[in-house]
This record gives sequence, C-alpha cells and structure tokens, in this order.
Amino acid sequence: MTASWNPVEWLVEAFTEREKKRPGKPFHGGWNSMAGHLARSLVPRTRNPANPAPVVMQVTNRRLQLAYVSRARSFTGGPGPVEVGWSTDLRNVTWIRDRSDVVGGDHEIGFVDGSWCSVHFGGHGWSRMASAFPVRLSHLDQVPNPGWAAR
Repeated sequence: MTASWNPVEWLVEAFTEREKKRPGKPFHGGWNSMAGHLARSLVPRTRNPANPAPVVMQVTNRRLQLAYVSRARSFTGGPGPVEVGWSTDLRNVTWIRDRSDVVGGDHEIGFVDGSWCSVHFGGHGWSRMASAFPVRLSHLDQVPNPGWAAR
C-alpha cells in the first residue's frame, strides 16, 4: 500500500506566518528528535525559487518518507529527478492524530522518542491519508502520552 500527499505548504506557513487560530508549536521534541528531522526535511535545503520541488509524503507498509520531486525537465525531455529527503521505518511512528477539528487535513504524527510533528494533508484524497498509518487517533481520542501532543 502506498499513499502520497504534499504537506510542505502548510508547514512552511506554520513556521513563517503563524495564524491566530492555530495556537501552539508545529512540532514537539526539539530539532534533533524524529519530529524535528521530519520538520527540517519538509523544506529542502536546495531550492529553486523559480521552480520549487514539491515535497511528497509517502507511506508504505514499511516506511514513512519524504521525496523531493523536481519539476525541471532533463535535457532529453524526461521528468526531473526524484530523491528521498527523509525516511524512517514505519515502526518508529507510534500514532497519527486527526486534527481536522482545527483545520481540515491537519494531523499530528507521533514517534517512538515521544516527539510529534504537525502536518497538513491537502489535495485530492487527503482524507484517506491517516488510514495508511498503523495507529490512528481522532481529535477526541486521548494521546498515548498527553504531554506529547498537548496544545
């Protein structure tokens, strides 16, 4: 099973232009935590402002990863390169929490180290994204350790 969504636009906005209706931090656990690594990877280091590479989240039965998809065509006219920007074993993800109560498509992803990161799934099919994760929580469910996702 593979599912792909582009969460980068929301997280960039969350870091740069926090909306009043969205209190709290976009992630918990520090930059060296698993959530911090995910948050850093949502914004590629090399960027072409004229033609930015979309960041796509992919969930398989074994991995959670971000891929950078180049929009630039090669000299031969073929599609541009795709590279993995970040990846972890899906067993490192302990839960995903639907936060559509805040904004439709918002989710928090929790990791084994106790960290979590907010992401926004947009585009066609975003509502099916959470079903790709092994443990799904609604906004009404208690988080396994309430301190992790407290807002």
